[in-house]
Amino acid sequence: MSFTEILDETPRLSFAERQELVRHAIALDDSELTMEENALPDARMEDFRRNPDAGILLEELRAHVTQRLPLQ
Repeated sequence: MSFTEILDETPRLSFAERQELVRHAIALDDSELTMEENALPDARMEDFRRNPDAGILLEELRAHVTQRLPLQ
């Protein structure tokens, strides 16, 4: 089965089947994070606490991401 066929079939799956599919995909790539990767969320949260107005609105982020990575 090709990747495109899998994507085409996904909407026909039940919610429980889609959850299992996601769990399986995550388990295949279940690698440990590095110390730097583990520290990143804490560092970002600390930056936010120091300067909460430095971020952008979720709508702006979505627009930026969809502009750079349009869905096909």
